Amino acid sequence: MNTFKRASDFNAELVIGPIQVCGMLNAALFGCLGCQSYFYFVRFRDDHVALKTTVSAVILLQLGHFVCIISMLWTMTVSTYGDPSQLAVLPIATDVAIPLSGFTVVIVQSFYTFRLWKLSRNVFLLIFCQILSVIAQTSTCVLAVRAISMTNIVDFQHNQLLLIELTFIARATCDLITTAGIAWGLKKRRYPEIEDTATIIDRLIKWTIETGLVTRYLTLLWPTSFLIDD
Repeated sequence: MNTFKRASDFNAELVIGPIQVCGMLNAALFGCLGCQSYFYFVRFRDDHVALKTTVSAVILLQLGHFVCIISMLWTMTVSTYGDPSQLAVLPIATDVAIPLSGFTVVIVQSFYTFRLWKLSRNVFLLIFCQILSVIAQTSTCVLAVRAISMTNIVDFQHNQLLLIELTFIARATCDLITTAGIAWGLKKRRYPEIEDTATIIDRLIKWTIETGLVTRYLTLLWPTSFLIDD
């Protein structure tokens, strides 16, 4: 199909544009992650080693993901400059970035699912959210494997569209359930007559919504380039 044989056939808005925009957003969020991680390790030195290990794993995965994004931007804007035919297949860094992003989301979703269970003691929600997370991660790994053997980005987009949609739907559903469930659980434990406790719970609800929904979708914006169709 479309292999960008001539420069006139190449539409930068559909290939380079989404990667650049999402790459800049990813850089901003990675900076936020660095600040949050620093303050976490400084202020919560007594946290359990499992929680510290989880935070460290997220940092390392996101560092690798950020390096892949930089490599992708360099390849797409410098190395292949003047030869858009090379962008018929996305850079190899993309194949690495996809599973790194997926593993990060699995870790974060597992943490929120556990917190949801601690608040609600609802085993059904725990199992259902974990199933959604596993489905999304399995789909992500399949996409990563198929992306390695991809010969044309347009064909890949059309052939894997259902799998890509399944990944995003499963992740979005899991995020909505965990965020809404945790926020509701905290709301039920809010007692207005105890001002200090109510203030802390209000902050926890705010942080849950911020970290559970907003930043998650911004972090996952860059793979939406696969869904863009002319």
